[in-house]
Amino acid sequence: ARLKSLGAAIDFKALGAEGYVLRTVGPHLVIAGGAQRGTLYGVYGLLEEHLGCRWFAPGVSRIPRQERLVLGELNETKVPVLEYREPFTFDCFDGDWCARNRVNSSSGRLQARHGGKVRFGDGFFVHTFARLVPPEKYFKEHPEYFSLVGGKRQDGYAQLCCTNEDVIRLCTEGVLAAMKAQPDAFVFSVSQNDTDKHCECDRCQALARQEDSQMAPVLYLVNRVAEAAEKQFPDKAIETLAYQWTRRPPKTMRPRSNVIVRLCSIECCFSHPLATCSSPENKRFVEDLRGWAKVCNRLWVWDYVTDFAHYLLPFPNQRVRNDNIRLFVENNVKGIFEQDTYDTPHSELAALGGYLTAKFLWNPEYDENVAINEFLEGYYAEAAGPIRKYIDLLHDRVEHQNIHVHIWAPPASPHLTTELLVEANALWQEAEKLVAEKPEVLRRVQISRMSVDYAIVERARNAATQPSGVDGALVALAKQRFAPYIETLRTSGLKNLREGRALNLEEYRAGLVKALKIGQ
Repeated sequence: ARLKSLGAAIDFKALGAEGYVLRTVGPHLVIAGGAQRGTLYGVYGLLEEHLGCRWFAPGVSRIPRQERLVLGELNETKVPVLEYREPFTFDCFDGDWCARNRVNSSSGRLQARHGGKVRFGDGFFVHTFARLVPPEKYFKEHPEYFSLVGGKRQDGYAQLCCTNEDVIRLCTEGVLAAMKAQPDAFVFSVSQNDTDKHCECDRCQALARQEDSQMAPVLYLVNRVAEAAEKQFPDKAIETLAYQWTRRPPKTMRPRSNVIVRLCSIECCFSHPLATCSSPENKRFVEDLRGWAKVCNRLWVWDYVTDFAHYLLPFPNQRVRNDNIRLFVENNVKGIFEQDTYDTPHSELAALGGYLTAKFLWNPEYDENVAINEFLEGYYAEAAGPIRKYIDLLHDRVEHQNIHVHIWAPPASPHLTTELLVEANALWQEAEKLVAEKPEVLRRVQISRMSVDYAIVERARNAATQPSGVDGALVALAKQRFAPYIETLRTSGLKNLREGRALNLEEYRAGLVKALKIGQ
């Protein structure tokens, strides 16, 4: 009624759950949005885009002080191009930070006051075959439920026989029961286990050959479950993966309208934009992306933005995130999950990476250099200059030398050299000096510097075991940085140095002391 009295007609249906309108009507300011999060996003949009506020990391923001707020005439409508936006980063799970940066992460601590989030069913996020048809429950009496590989049905962690009618029934019953029990959840994954061992039975392989894709039997199962789910729960979606052996789209089969296909880029090089990289892996991925874009109306992407074998290793992907997100959006992608270091804080430039991802997921056209520089200035203050030089040093090398970096790159990877690390160390030393009188900012710089320290000591450790001889300059630098690195590591709160493996600091320290001959 109030909007009507102001003459501010708003098409709320067009705004969806998250869109909003900012409009001045005479002396009045109208902020109105979609029923779930739209109005809240409108408030944060006004604060960010018109009043200069930024939220770089939980506890680190830029809120300009102004005696008087002046707004000109406004008439803008914003509707996000992505329905699902998730930077899966430990440093980004804070609910207030998520809401302010307008990401609706399933992993974010977003509550009702934030307008909720995209919620997966509990236990239905990914790799759900073993949950839906547990081999420990069914294999003994029904081995035919499980994948046939090399003429033998597979017990343990393998795959399902996706064309088996009883398997389809069990999956359907499990999903429908979960949907009934979890009315607030939106997405339920029916997806392959995280292994190979796809079914080679006659029915599955006939379908795979017909469609020229091992995705065909999986999609057959998923579509059957989705058909049943749609009748009882038309507001919910079934998700599945196009991952490794299921990544190629089938020739003629199509996902049902309530099926989300989440395409995974795990094999790719991430030091160059996916679309322009010369690596065969990237070319094949982009081909599959474009193939899915033609046949799937609910395409999501599972992307990767860290080194999972070495969480602290310098990983030059800050300058490709925007390119890749734009590529996805251009190819009909509606949701993006950016898997980062989710099980520990303070991995390699984690706060910067999370901020960039959030900015680009909300607005893929946001300027990359603006995003990087505003973060560095807000988070590192006077130390921003040398840290930007370090970021450019790292990225320039992989771009100019065409060095491919994957998500399990070792410390010996060619994107790092002794010369580069010596220069990087000097830049971080300069950064520390510039904020020496600001303890809180200095602490951020020291924690971020662990990445270069890790590369130095790990490459020196590797060099000490090589028959080609010890790199004297590198070992000397490693010995110099050893004590401050270990002390920062001890107090940083970092839990893991790689995915799924807890850090035993004393064991790690002892190994470095022995390899580098510290004290000798």
